[in-house]
Amino acid sequence: MHEQLELLLRLQEIDSSLTDLEWEAEDLPRRIADLEQQIEMTNAVMKEQEVALETATKDRRKLEDDLEDTNVKLDDLKSKQVVIKTNEEYAALQTEIQYAKNTISQIEDSILVLLEQIEGASGDLEAARQSAADSRGVIEKEIAQLERELGRLTETLTIERDKRVRVAMNVDERMLERYERILESKGDQAVVPLVDGFCTGCYKKLPAQQAIEIRRSDRFFECDGCGRILYWRGEGKNGEE
Repeated sequence: MHEQLELLLRLQEIDSSLTDLEWEAEDLPRRIADLEQQIEMTNAVMKEQEVALETATKDRRKLEDDLEDTNVKLDDLKSKQVVIKTNEEYAALQTEIQYAKNTISQIEDSILVLLEQIEGASGDLEAARQSAADSRGVIEKEIAQLERELGRLTETLTIERDKRVRVAMNVDERMLERYERILESKGDQAVVPLVDGFCTGCYKKLPAQQAIEIRRSDRFFECDGCGRILYWRGEGKNGEE
Protein backbone atom coordinates (compact mmCIF):
# COMPACT_ATOMS: atom_id res chain seq x y z
CA MET A 1 0.00 0.00 0.00
CA HIS A 2 1.17 3.52 -0.81
CA GLU A 3 3.06 4.99 2.17
CA GLN A 4 1.04 8.22 2.13
CA LEU A 5 -2.18 6.22 2.02
CA GLU A 6 -1.08 4.22 5.03
CA LEU A 7 -0.39 7.47 6.85
CA LEU A 8 -3.80 8.83 5.90
CA LEU A 9 -5.51 5.69 7.13
CA ARG A 10 -3.60 5.92 10.39
CA LEU A 11 -4.53 9.59 10.65
CA GLN A 12 -8.16 8.78 9.98
CA GLU A 13 -8.11 6.13 12.69
CA ILE A 14 -6.77 8.67 15.16
CA ASP A 15 -9.31 11.28 14.04
CA SER A 16 -12.14 8.80 14.53
CA SER A 17 -10.87 8.04 18.02
CA LEU A 18 -10.54 11.76 18.77
CA THR A 19 -14.11 12.39 17.62
CA ASP A 20 -15.43 9.78 20.04
CA LEU A 21 -13.22 11.00 22.87
CA GLU A 22 -14.13 14.64 22.33
CA TRP A 23 -17.82 13.81 22.25
CA GLU A 24 -17.44 11.94 25.53
CA ALA A 25 -15.37 14.81 26.96
CA GLU A 26 -18.26 17.16 26.19
CA ASP A 27 -20.88 14.71 27.49
CA LEU A 28 -19.29 13.99 30.87
CA PRO A 29 -19.56 17.58 32.20
CA ARG A 30 -23.22 17.62 31.16
CA ARG A 31 -23.82 14.38 33.05
CA ILE A 32 -22.04 15.78 36.08
CA ALA A 33 -24.16 18.96 35.88
CA ASP A 34 -27.34 16.85 35.67
CA LEU A 35 -26.35 14.96 38.81
CA GLU A 36 -25.53 18.19 40.64
CA GLN A 37 -28.96 19.48 39.63
CA GLN A 38 -30.52 16.36 41.15
CA ILE A 39 -28.82 17.22 44.45
CA GLU A 40 -30.17 20.78 44.20
CA MET A 41 -33.68 19.48 43.52
CA THR A 42 -33.48 17.13 46.51
CA ASN A 43 -32.29 20.00 48.68
CA ALA A 44 -35.13 22.17 47.35
CA VAL A 45 -37.72 19.55 48.38
CA MET A 46 -36.17 19.42 51.84
CA LYS A 47 -36.21 23.21 52.03
CA GLU A 48 -39.91 23.26 51.15
CA GLN A 49 -40.58 20.85 54.00
CA GLU A 50 -38.56 23.01 56.39
CA VAL A 51 -40.49 26.12 55.35
CA ALA A 52 -43.83 24.30 55.75
CA LEU A 53 -42.89 23.17 59.27
CA GLU A 54 -41.57 26.61 60.21
CA THR A 55 -44.74 28.30 58.94
CA ALA A 56 -47.03 25.89 60.80
CA THR A 57 -45.00 26.35 64.01
CA LYS A 58 -45.18 30.15 63.75
CA ASP A 59 -48.94 29.98 63.12
CA ARG A 60 -49.38 27.76 66.19
CA ARG A 61 -47.40 30.18 68.37
CA LYS A 62 -49.49 33.09 67.16
CA LEU A 63 -52.72 31.21 67.90
CA GLU A 64 -51.43 30.27 71.34
CA ASP A 65 -50.72 33.97 71.99
CA ASP A 66 -54.20 34.85 70.74
CA LEU A 67 -55.66 32.13 72.96
CA GLU A 68 -53.85 33.48 75.99
CA ASP A 69 -55.01 37.03 75.27
CA THR A 70 -58.61 35.90 74.77
CA ASN A 71 -58.58 33.90 78.02
CA VAL A 72 -57.31 36.99 79.84
CA LYS A 73 -60.08 39.03 78.24
CA LEU A 74 -62.64 36.38 79.22
CA ASP A 75 -61.49 36.41 82.85
CA ASP A 76 -61.72 40.19 82.84
CA LEU A 77 -65.28 40.06 81.46
CA LYS A 78 -66.34 37.50 84.03
CA SER A 79 -64.96 39.66 86.83
CA LYS A 80 -67.24 42.48 85.75
CA GLN A 81 -70.36 40.44 86.34
CA VAL A 82 -70.37 41.25 90.05
CA VAL A 83 -70.51 45.00 89.44
CA ILE A 84 -73.20 45.02 86.75
CA LYS A 85 -76.22 47.08 87.84
CA THR A 86 -78.73 46.84 84.98
CA ASN A 87 -80.16 44.02 82.95
CA GLU A 88 -79.09 45.73 79.74
CA GLU A 89 -75.49 45.89 80.88
CA TYR A 90 -75.64 42.29 82.05
CA ALA A 91 -77.04 41.11 78.67
CA ALA A 92 -74.34 43.02 76.76
CA LEU A 93 -71.66 41.56 79.00
CA GLN A 94 -72.97 38.03 78.50
CA THR A 95 -72.83 38.58 74.74
CA GLU A 96 -69.17 39.60 75.01
CA ILE A 97 -68.42 36.62 77.26
CA GLN A 98 -70.06 34.20 74.84
CA TYR A 99 -68.18 35.75 71.93
CA ALA A 100 -64.89 35.31 73.81
CA LYS A 101 -65.79 31.69 74.59
CA ASN A 102 -66.59 31.03 70.92
CA THR A 103 -63.33 32.65 69.88
CA ILE A 104 -61.41 30.47 72.36
CA SER A 105 -63.11 27.35 71.00
CA GLN A 106 -62.26 28.31 67.41
CA ILE A 107 -58.64 29.04 68.34
CA GLU A 108 -58.31 25.73 70.18
CA ASP A 109 -59.72 23.88 67.15
CA SER A 110 -57.28 25.70 64.87
CA ILE A 111 -54.39 24.83 67.19
CA LEU A 112 -55.38 21.15 67.09
CA VAL A 113 -55.40 21.25 63.28
CA LEU A 114 -51.98 22.92 63.26
CA LEU A 115 -50.60 20.38 65.72
CA GLU A 116 -51.62 17.63 63.31
CA GLN A 117 -50.04 19.55 60.43
CA ILE A 118 -46.86 20.07 62.43
CA GLU A 119 -46.67 16.40 63.27
CA GLY A 120 -47.11 15.49 59.61
CA ALA A 121 -44.65 18.16 58.46
CA SER A 122 -42.09 16.95 61.01
CA GLY A 123 -42.40 13.41 59.67
CA ASP A 124 -42.19 14.63 56.07
CA LEU A 125 -39.13 16.72 56.89
CA GLU A 126 -37.36 13.82 58.56
CA ALA A 127 -38.14 11.60 55.57
CA ALA A 128 -36.96 14.33 53.19
CA ARG A 129 -33.72 14.75 55.14
CA GLN A 130 -33.05 11.02 55.08
CA SER A 131 -33.89 10.81 51.38
CA ALA A 132 -31.67 13.81 50.66
CA ALA A 133 -28.78 12.29 52.60
CA ASP A 134 -29.14 8.93 50.85
CA SER A 135 -29.51 10.48 47.40
CA ARG A 136 -26.67 12.91 47.96
CA GLY A 137 -24.36 10.08 49.00
CA VAL A 138 -25.14 8.04 45.89
CA ILE A 139 -25.01 11.01 43.53
CA GLU A 140 -21.76 12.34 44.96
CA LYS A 141 -20.15 8.93 44.38
CA GLU A 142 -21.39 9.00 40.77
CA ILE A 143 -20.03 12.53 40.33
CA ALA A 144 -16.65 11.50 41.76
CA GLN A 145 -16.54 8.54 39.35
CA LEU A 146 -17.43 10.74 36.38
CA GLU A 147 -14.80 13.29 37.38
CA ARG A 148 -12.18 10.52 37.50
CA GLU A 149 -13.32 9.36 34.06
CA LEU A 150 -13.08 12.93 32.80
CA GLY A 151 -9.53 13.18 34.14
CA ARG A 152 -8.48 9.96 32.42
CA LEU A 153 -10.26 11.05 29.26
CA THR A 154 -8.41 14.36 29.24
CA GLU A 155 -5.09 12.50 29.49
CA THR A 156 -6.08 10.16 26.65
CA LEU A 157 -7.11 13.12 24.48
CA THR A 158 -3.71 14.72 25.04
CA ILE A 159 -1.97 11.50 23.98
CA GLU A 160 -4.14 11.03 20.89
CA ARG A 161 -3.72 14.65 19.81
CA ASP A 162 0.04 14.27 20.14
CA LYS A 163 -0.12 11.12 18.00
CA ARG A 164 -2.07 13.00 15.37
CA VAL A 165 0.49 15.78 15.22
CA ARG A 166 3.32 13.29 14.76
CA VAL A 167 1.49 11.34 12.04
CA ALA A 168 0.32 14.49 10.23
CA MET A 169 3.89 15.78 10.08
CA ASN A 170 4.77 12.91 7.73
CA VAL A 171 1.83 13.41 5.38
CA ASP A 172 2.37 15.42 2.22
CA GLU A 173 1.10 18.94 2.90
CA ARG A 174 -1.23 19.10 -0.08
CA MET A 175 -2.52 15.60 0.62
CA LEU A 176 -3.12 16.54 4.24
CA GLU A 177 -5.11 19.62 3.18
CA ARG A 178 -7.08 17.49 0.77
CA TYR A 179 -7.78 14.89 3.45
CA GLU A 180 -8.85 17.46 6.04
CA ARG A 181 -11.07 19.27 3.55
CA ILE A 182 -12.91 16.05 2.68
CA LEU A 183 -13.17 15.00 6.34
CA GLU A 184 -14.64 18.34 7.32
CA SER A 185 -17.13 18.10 4.49
CA LYS A 186 -18.21 14.50 5.13
CA GLY A 187 -17.89 14.41 8.88
CA ASP A 188 -17.05 10.71 9.10
CA GLN A 189 -14.40 9.31 6.75
CA ALA A 190 -12.26 10.88 4.07
CA VAL A 191 -10.53 7.68 2.94
CA VAL A 192 -12.66 4.64 2.12
CA PRO A 193 -12.00 1.28 0.45
CA LEU A 194 -13.30 0.23 -2.92
CA VAL A 195 -15.15 -3.08 -2.49
CA ASP A 196 -16.70 -5.04 -5.34
CA GLY A 197 -16.32 -1.95 -7.50
CA PHE A 198 -18.36 0.21 -5.08
CA CYS A 199 -17.23 3.26 -3.13
CA THR A 200 -18.00 2.33 0.48
CA GLY A 201 -18.53 5.98 1.32
CA CYS A 202 -21.52 6.65 -0.93
CA TYR A 203 -22.01 3.18 -2.46
CA LYS A 204 -21.69 4.41 -5.99
CA LYS A 205 -20.65 1.81 -8.54
CA LEU A 206 -17.45 2.85 -10.31
CA PRO A 207 -16.74 2.04 -13.97
CA ALA A 208 -14.83 -1.24 -14.26
CA GLN A 209 -11.80 0.44 -15.88
CA GLN A 210 -11.52 2.99 -13.05
CA ALA A 211 -11.78 0.22 -10.46
CA ILE A 212 -8.92 -1.59 -12.19
CA GLU A 213 -6.83 1.58 -12.18
CA ILE A 214 -7.43 2.08 -8.48
CA ARG A 215 -6.41 -1.51 -7.83
CA ARG A 216 -3.20 -1.33 -9.86
CA SER A 217 -2.13 2.29 -9.41
CA ASP A 218 -0.15 4.00 -6.70
CA ARG A 219 -1.99 7.23 -7.46
CA PHE A 220 -4.81 8.55 -5.35
CA PHE A 221 -8.32 8.55 -6.77
CA GLU A 222 -11.36 10.44 -5.58
CA CYS A 223 -14.89 9.08 -5.90
CA ASP A 224 -16.75 11.27 -8.41
CA GLY A 225 -19.90 10.67 -6.38
CA CYS A 226 -18.85 11.78 -2.90
CA GLY A 227 -15.29 13.06 -3.35
CA ARG A 228 -13.74 10.68 -0.85
CA ILE A 229 -10.27 9.24 -1.41
CA LEU A 230 -10.50 5.64 -2.61
CA TYR A 231 -8.10 2.76 -2.08
CA TRP A 232 -8.08 -0.92 -2.93
CA ARG A 233 -8.62 -3.28 -0.03
CA GLY A 234 -9.46 -6.46 -1.88
CA GLU A 235 -12.67 -8.35 -2.48
CA GLY A 236 -12.63 -10.89 0.37
CA LYS A 237 -14.64 -10.76 3.55
CA ASN A 238 -11.65 -9.52 5.50
CA GLY A 239 -10.38 -7.29 2.76
CA GLU A 240 -8.16 -9.98 1.20
CA GLU A 241 -8.03 -10.96 -2.41
